[in-house]
Amino acid sequence: MKRFVVIGLGRFGSWVARALYEQGLEVIALDLDDALVDRYADHVSRAVVGDATEPEVLRKVGAGGADAAVISTGEDLAASILAVQALKEVGVGRIFAKVASPRAARAMERFEVDETIFPEREAATRLARRITSTTILDYLPLGDEHAIQEMAIPDAWVGRTLRELQLPSAHGVQVVALFDVLDDAWHVVPDPDLPLTESHIAIVAGSQAVLERLAAGVKRSG
Repeated sequence: MKRFVVIGLGRFGSWVARALYEQGLEVIALDLDDALVDRYADHVSRAVVGDATEPEVLRKVGAGGADAAVISTGEDLAASILAVQALKEVGVGRIFAKVASPRAARAMERFEVDETIFPEREAATRLARRITSTTILDYLPLGDEHAIQEMAIPDAWVGRTLRELQLPSAHGVQVVALFDVLDDAWHVVPDPDLPLTESHIAIVAGSQAVLERLAAGVKRSG
């Protein structure tokens, strides 16, 4: 069974810990706050009051050699950096760190974490994309230039197949899944010969610039 460590049981850390545990994974959670540890003890494999910046503490709670760790120590950048170093010392495979600002993200990246997470910025970006477009249903940025976007089928695609459209070569984008609203059915890795209809919703990956142009091509009468 894969083993994960979550450091910090605030709002973000507690949700991550519970989500992992609900997938049937082993989750070890640490926080310095007794009340938070007691609150979430039933939602993880093991909840411990302890200082995650100390390698010996991590070893004692079974964090050594864990598959991955999520650091969510709020605005305390120094504590996050020390936790990264301690996790590396005990051989944790991958490290993800929540940050409170772009400046903090740049600082954390110097310590070679696998990924920095800025929930407020990511949520704001997704919301901004959704509320400024009537055709974008959801949006997930991938770095600075690419994204995965959930969108209605552009008019120019209706009645045509993915094989005919040749989207990877023609536009540099890929439809990774289709959802048929009428049938309430997902088509993951969709059939390239399936004709697209207005009832389809496409999950499309590609550059943000191209995705914006494609979304602009969706025209639905009211």
